[in-house]
Amino acid sequence: MVHYPVMKEKVIEYLNLKEGGIYIDATCGWGGHSRAILEKCKDIFLFCVDKDKEAIEMIKENLKEFSNFKVIYGGFENLKQIIGKEYIGKIDGILFDLGFSLNQVKDSKRGFSFQEEGPLDMRYDTTQKLTSWEIINQWGRKNLIWIFKNYGEIKRPEKIVDKILERRKRKKFETTREFADFISRNYREKPGIHPATKFFMALRITVNDELASLEKGLKEGEELLKKGGRFVVITFHSLEDRIVKRFFKNSPSLKVLTKKPVLPEKEEVELNKQSRSAKLRAAEKI
Repeated sequence: MVHYPVMKEKVIEYLNLKEGGIYIDATCGWGGHSRAILEKCKDIFLFCVDKDKEAIEMIKENLKEFSNFKVIYGGFENLKQIIGKEYIGKIDGILFDLGFSLNQVKDSKRGFSFQEEGPLDMRYDTTQKLTSWEIINQWGRKNLIWIFKNYGEIKRPEKIVDKILERRKRKKFETTREFADFISRNYREKPGIHPATKFFMALRITVNDELASLEKGLKEGEELLKKGGRFVVITFHSLEDRIVKRFFKNSPSLKVLTKKPVLPEKEEVELNKQSRSAKLRAAEKI
C-alpha cells in the first residue's frame, strides 16, 4: 500500500538534522518519515518507536537498506524508559506523527473505520485488553455521554446514548458497520460528514487513551531533548492540537518555532486526502 508521510519536507526542515545526531521517530508506523530522515542525513542514528506490532515488523522490512536505525516496540508515553535502556544520553530531535495510519484504517480486522466491515476493536497496541466493543456494549450511560461529548465533541449526546443502551439490551453491537449504520439512522450530522465520524473518533481516543498519552509523551520528550534539540508534532484534530499548542507555549524550557500551525500545501492534500486536517507545530529546547 502506498504511504505518504505528511508534510515530509517540513518535518525535515523543523527537525534541523545534524551530522552525528540522535533522533526519535516516536510514531514510526510503516516508516515514511523515518525513511525521509535517514535519506536526508546519512550520519545520524534514528530510533523508530511504535506500539503497533504489525508496524514494527513492516518498518524493519521497509528500511532494511539502512543500518543506522533501531526499531523499538513501545508507546511515546514511555519514551524515557524506552530510550533510557539504550544508554545514549540526550536526543537531538523527536517526531510525533499522531493518529492512525491509512494502513491501519484499511486493515478491516483492526476496526478503525466504519468504511471497512470489521470487529469493534480500534487498538493500536493489540496486546491491551480494552476495545471499542467493551466501551459500546458494557460502559454505563454517564461514561458514554462523557466520552462522546468531550472526545467526539458531540453536542447533546444524551438521546443517542439512550438509544445505544436500549439497542444493546436486545442485541450487542458486534461490527463497525453495524454500529455506524445504527448511528446514521439515529443521529444527524452536518452535510458532508458521516454521522458516525465523531463517534468513532471518541471511541478510538478512549480505547488508546490518546490524550493522556500525548500529555505524558510531550513531557517525557521534552526531558530527553538536549539544548538546541527540536520537537516536531503533527496533529489531526483540535483536541490534540490544543494540547500541543498549550504545552509548547507554557514550557519554560522550549522556544516555540511555529507561532501558527504549519499546514500541508494544496498539492499534498490533493495527493493525500488524509493530510487535509494535519497541523504541524515545532519547538526547540533552550
